[in-house]
Amino acid sequence: MKQLLIKSLKSNFHYLYFFYSVLRIRLFFILAISVLYSFVDALSLTMFIPLFQIASGEQTSTPSESSGVFLKFFQFFNLSPTVNSVLVIMLFFFLLKAAFRYFDIFYRVIATSYFNKKIRNNLLSSLSDLKYSKFVTLNFGTIQNSVTSEILSINNAFSQYISVIQNVIFVLVYIGLSFLTNPKFTLIVIVGGWLSRFLFKSLYKSSEALSYSITSENHKLSGLVLQQVTNFKYLKSTSLMKSYLNKINTTVDTIEKDVIVLGKTSAKVMSFREPIIVIFLIIAIYIQVNVLGGTFGAIVVILLFFYRAFGSLMSVQQSWTAFLKYVGSVVHYEKFISELKSEREAQGGLPFEGFEHHIQLDAISFQYNENAKIITDVSLTIPKNKTLAFVGKSGSGKTTLVNILCGLLSPTTGEVRIDSKNMKAYSLDSFRSKIGFISQETVVFNDTLFNNITFWAPKNEANLKRFYEVIEQVDLTEFVEKSVLKEDVALGDNGVVMSGGQRQRLSIARELYKDIEILLLDEATSALDSQTEKFIQDSVDNLKGKITIIVIAHRLSTIKNADTIVLINNGSIESQGSYSELLVSSPTFSKMVALQEL
Repeated sequence: MKQLLIKSLKSNFHYLYFFYSVLRIRLFFILAISVLYSFVDALSLTMFIPLFQIASGEQTSTPSESSGVFLKFFQFFNLSPTVNSVLVIMLFFFLLKAAFRYFDIFYRVIATSYFNKKIRNNLLSSLSDLKYSKFVTLNFGTIQNSVTSEILSINNAFSQYISVIQNVIFVLVYIGLSFLTNPKFTLIVIVGGWLSRFLFKSLYKSSEALSYSITSENHKLSGLVLQQVTNFKYLKSTSLMKSYLNKINTTVDTIEKDVIVLGKTSAKVMSFREPIIVIFLIIAIYIQVNVLGGTFGAIVVILLFFYRAFGSLMSVQQSWTAFLKYVGSVVHYEKFISELKSEREAQGGLPFEGFEHHIQLDAISFQYNENAKIITDVSLTIPKNKTLAFVGKSGSGKTTLVNILCGLLSPTTGEVRIDSKNMKAYSLDSFRSKIGFISQETVVFNDTLFNNITFWAPKNEANLKRFYEVIEQVDLTEFVEKSVLKEDVALGDNGVVMSGGQRQRLSIARELYKDIEILLLDEATSALDSQTEKFIQDSVDNLKGKITIIVIAHRLSTIKNADTIVLINNGSIESQGSYSELLVSSPTFSKMVALQEL
């Protein structure tokens, strides 16, 4: 029964199901508070009209049905229907209404805060669990926009949607009370209101489509701006900035046109909804008085109900129109989350605590698609605590092999084995926790030196001692001593206060601080001066025999001391051996050495 209900909810009330999937029981609390608040509000504003008539002596000798109900109410509590008693009861209901209103607003704040946190965490978690092979194909502008502005838009959509639901509840309560009083007149007004819905249906549909179009174009714009910032130097130095700016402005113009059309559609809805509903109300009054032979006095109380229902109905349409402005963000979020979760990285169950003998690549091949084969039938053994270097021209597959070794990419065919056990059997997170990674593009966070190296470890005596040990190992002691704040010196965006060599030393210090078994270096010294390169090479050589080191290098001078050098050519192993062995056995390697004048 529960599954059937959820399936029906998902198919017929898609957006309601989306908010329910995030909030769960909290959504029902919101609805329950709304029902109670609307019921008390209806009583506080409408039930006392006939009571005042009774108390003031204006009631006829034969009380109406509604007045009779109120008389019984007074008799039940043994009260006289006087002005004073009516005022006391009225005060009670208004205070009760205020209490429900307080709980309504306050709980919505709590629910909205939870909703906002949940969808953001869900997105970030799904992004963190994403396969690397999928991540590299994503538009970074879409990622940035989804995590920032789109979350705010979804939050606004939620607020507007909840407002729609609450006002729908108000409308139903008021119409329900009206129906109990005069069913015929109420049915006439309901039919008219239902017919008016079809007049706005096409406008609502076009608003929804425009909202999604604006969301998509905003993602595109974010990506373009991000690329402009990233490639600013190139665009500026080559006088291509204006051409690229024209490309950005074309997207901005598209967004502006859609926003104007959406605004025009919203203006139509907000301008014509009130006159149309009033027209149906006038028709209902005309039928009641001239066709059904009723009196206007008999529907005064009902008109009061409809006045309140009309105000809530206006709020429904206003909130729904506002919701449609943000609905594109909801649609995008659902699609994006679904896409991320469908490409979630698989994790094995075994914790990785280290290996004893070797890592093996067994007939490894890898391709992104049928026309992009990168690695072909590579078999290789990497003994524990040995140093292995990959060399070869750009695009030969060196980085892809390293990405496979650390589990970022899964081989299309073949397998990676650790001490004869398939890597897939291990938890990738626990395996990677034993890996140190240093690339040409240094990773420096906008935080302190201590937090960059320890990765936000608690600042206790043991961690400080370990910190200063690795600082000394990578020769950053002088940098720390010159800083007033010592280890708490702020490094700025991308480590702007450090030189390139210092940033690379920081990268090494971060890996030394961890308890690693494998160190991967991907062109770690290619952008450094000779002196800094030699220092870093010496630091790596000091680790030789202590951990397993895998190096990608173009500068062959940095891998002379490697135990094994593997020459990669077009995704296959052309030859392998020590530096001196390859000089003799591989013409390709000999030519590479000669070109670098080693």
